[in-house]
Amino acid sequence: MGDSPYSYGMGLRLPLRAGLVAGLFTAAGPLLPIQAQPARVAPICAIDMGSNTFRRIVGSFRDGKYVQRPIEKKTMGVGDDVARHGRITDAKLKEIGGVLAAFKAACVKEGATRVAAIGTAAFRDAANGAAVVEIAARAGVPMEIATEQRESELAYLVGSLGRDGYAVIDHGSRTIELVAKEAGALRHVVPTLGYRVAYDRFFAAPGDPAAAVGAYRKQLELEAAKAGFMKGQKKLVGVEFGDMVDVLFGAGKIDGRVFTLRQLKDRLEAVTSSGSSGFQALQQTKDVDRALPRLVAAVTLLEAFGYSSLELTERELGSGLIIEAGL
Repeated sequence: MGDSPYSYGMGLRLPLRAGLVAGLFTAAGPLLPIQAQPARVAPICAIDMGSNTFRRIVGSFRDGKYVQRPIEKKTMGVGDDVARHGRITDAKLKEIGGVLAAFKAACVKEGATRVAAIGTAAFRDAANGAAVVEIAARAGVPMEIATEQRESELAYLVGSLGRDGYAVIDHGSRTIELVAKEAGALRHVVPTLGYRVAYDRFFAAPGDPAAAVGAYRKQLELEAAKAGFMKGQKKLVGVEFGDMVDVLFGAGKIDGRVFTLRQLKDRLEAVTSSGSSGFQALQQTKDVDRALPRLVAAVTLLEAFGYSSLELTERELGSGLIIEAGL
């Protein structure tokens, strides 16, 4: 990833390579040089501590090939907790400790001797985010709280598998990472317009769907104007768009699936033309809060950056830790 920034955890400021590879995976010792890797790569367990959902990801990456087992997910709502209290409550801290301990045990059971966790926006925002790093350590899980730069780097690895010249949209619950890398230089913008924030702000109340969509689009366009580096890349890749597919397009393949701008606009037009009664019915659909903001963002950002299609990946942000270790 070029010159490494710094990651933060437990009050320590460590170079990324040393802090992640030599620090987060200390239980198994340092990674072997590529030429000394055994033919069968031992899986790595990454715990992706998102603002709304925790994910346990077991996989490996070698020679450009990423292999992953089914992801275990747990809705945690840490971002909502922080939004209400400015900190992570004691009850939520206890819940986090229990989930991390269970995830660690499952990782060991699946033969993943190296475990690492990464916390995203909610943990950056929480007044007591560092307490979670200590709780994770007690559960035997090395954890870092990602800066916006760090989160963007991992999002790029997830979308590009380390290749240059890609533009990546990672649409999380609190933030959206807009990130591209060209000629070795990574650039990013991270607006706080993720699906939970956007749904509560623009779509939760009954009303005119066209007005709600228009208001969200306007805010996205303002942020897109700051991210001109996203234009003209080899490919635009979407991370965490699976719920959009499942809810609004019918369940089906995620990884490698390509949506044209026309397909996305047609589906959005069906929403905006449904009227208040149709919008109210849509609001009752399970997981529509995860799906609708992502559809609006997909259309808006494709138009803003000049792309005719969006390729999706089912890899999650935590997959970036596995890819990074493989690189």
